[in-house]
Formats: sequence, C-alpha cells, structure tokens
Amino acid sequence: MTDSQSASGGSLEARRTRNPEKRRGDLIAAAKRVFAKKGVAASAVSDIVKAAGVAQGTFYLYFATKNDVINALAEQMAETMVAAVERAVAGTGAGAVDKLLALRDAILDMANDSTSKELAAIYHRPENRAVHDRMAGSLTPRLVPLVEQIVSQGIAERVFTAEEPRVAAWFILGGLHMLEVGFADPEVLPSAVSSATAYALRALGYCAAIGTSHAE
Repeated sequence: MTDSQSASGGSLEARRTRNPEKRRGDLIAAAKRVFAKKGVAASAVSDIVKAAGVAQGTFYLYFATKNDVINALAEQMAETMVAAVERAVAGTGAGAVDKLLALRDAILDMANDSTSKELAAIYHRPENRAVHDRMAGSLTPRLVPLVEQIVSQGIAERVFTAEEPRVAAWFILGGLHMLEVGFADPEVLPSAVSSATAYALRALGYCAAIGTSHAE
C-alpha cells in the first residue's frame, strides 16, 4: 500500500469492501439501468456487473442469482411507493382529496414506467407468487396508517362522510391490491387504477368531479 493510500484510508477496493450496503445499492442501480435499456429477460448478470464496473464475482457476494436483484428492485419500488404516500400526507396546505389523488398518481407513475412493467410481469408468474404476496403483505400495513390519516383529514374537512377511517383505508388499499393482482396486463392497469380511485372517493362520500393528471 502506498503512503497516499494509507493516508486516504486504504485502497479503493478496501474502502468499498468496508461499505457493503453502498456496493449492494450500486449493483441494484446498475441492474435498473441495464433492465431499462435491454429489458429484464434479455439482461444477464454479466451486463449488470459491467454497468456497475465490478468483477462478476463481486455480484455473487450480494446476490445469488439475477432473480435476487430483481426482488431487491421490487423492494425498492415498494419503498418508493411508501415515500410518495408519506410526502402526500406531509404536504402542508393540501386537501385530503388531493392527497388521495397523489397516491393514485404515484401508482400510475410506476405503472407507466417500462422497467416497472417488466418487473411486474415477472412477479405475477406462478413461480414468483410467494415473493409477490410476501411483498404485498409487508407493503399494505405500512400504507394503511398513512391512508387512514388522509381519510381522517377528509372527514375533518367535511369532504368525506366515512365514519371509520381505518376500515376505509383497508378498503381503498385492498381494492388497489386486487386490481394489481387481477389486471396483469400493464396496458389495462393505469385506467383501472384511475377508475378505482374515483370509485373509492365516491365510497368515501366525495361527490365533486374528480380531476386527473394522467390520461385514463
């Protein structure tokens, strides 16, 4: 090791080794870029490591197979969804209806993303059903209290007539989940999500016309 390497904390590879979470994140980001460019099915581990600028053996320190990095991307998509709803709930000055529509828009943004469409098709395969259900089972409980806050705000604003915010939140998220399961065709899902959101607002007691920011 040179004096400069010692002074800066060791070699580049050693520093990377001491930060495994960053390396794992770099591989996931590289996989997302490769999938977006080549498609999920046509991409290989060799493509991912080339995009990440690492040796192929490094990939297998973090993931056993390409499917494992696909599942890691799915978890990242779920985190993106939760973050979008958290931002909607935290939005100062936004009404409850606008916040619920922000949830719809977050779902539609993901549904319109080409890589997300491919990943969704993979998760809906029978052999991946357990992974899909496990992720859905962990995501929904995290979203329920956030949607419950939106419903409670709508009741306080007198734009919703629902009497049980938590039950209403489960109803909304359960309906969206069943849409995601039932409409495997990615071309159909966006219009179905928009229609389901409009229906949910009516079920909450909201009677005004519902605007959209996505084409239905």
